[in-house]
Amino acid sequence: MHLSRILRQAATLAALCAPAWALCAPQQAPAAQVVVVQATLDADEVPYARFMKGMAVFEQNRQLAPAATLRFRLYPRARDASFDGLVLTLAGGGHDMRIELDAHQGFTLPNLPELARAGALVMTNKKSGSYAWRVDIRTPGLPPNTRRLGDLRLECKVDMKGAELRRIVRNPSLAALSAVDDPCTYRSFENPFFAERPLFNVTLVWGTRRESLAAEWLYANSARHLPEAVYALADWRYTRDRQYVPPIADRSWPDDTLVEFEYMDDETDAGAQR
Repeated sequence: MHLSRILRQAATLAALCAPAWALCAPQQAPAAQVVVVQATLDADEVPYARFMKGMAVFEQNRQLAPAATLRFRLYPRARDASFDGLVLTLAGGGHDMRIELDAHQGFTLPNLPELARAGALVMTNKKSGSYAWRVDIRTPGLPPNTRRLGDLRLECKVDMKGAELRRIVRNPSLAALSAVDDPCTYRSFENPFFAERPLFNVTLVWGTRRESLAAEWLYANSARHLPEAVYALADWRYTRDRQYVPPIADRSWPDDTLVEFEYMDDETDAGAQR
């Protein structure tokens, strides 16, 4: 057989086999099955390193709340957010640790710098945006339905100078200020907090001095001028009835000032106090 004929036959065979190469090719053992597990793209998670930074800021500023303890807490953020089936996990660095939640979705975290360096995450089993993550600092022994102003000041500092949990628009000027100073000491910085239930009134009490917060500092009213696109980014879009802005930058109110809450349901649900 001439060489040219052999080459033509080989080319013809290759053309016939091209669409069905698997049939013409020699049989090979099937490749091992590979299973790829992908993380949820819309996961509700926070870097553990940020909590660690918050813990350090707390220890550095204990004078604001000498008897208080540091916890963190989840509040409902989305309209349909539910705590049913909620699981909180610290994962990374070879660890997968279930974090205990109390009856108010509060929790503490271990101090494990090696996990922070390994890029560990604190995550829920819900989608991103379901909850508002918050610093929760409370001095024990306070009267019912009250908070201590120094505790709130320290909550703000731990978040803004460390944990960065709250969803706010952190523009370059705010980031620069946080790096060199404390935004919580500026009266122009509005820092909303969550109460336990829908609010009727909030009153500051120091000795014989009593002063209720103006309506502007309740229900996120001070943010009503924001564009909808910006407003939607904040934590308080669907929890406005719990929102209040205490005067943490006003040093005429000492740290031991009490913040008293009156709730919308006080008369009908007086027994459901925290």
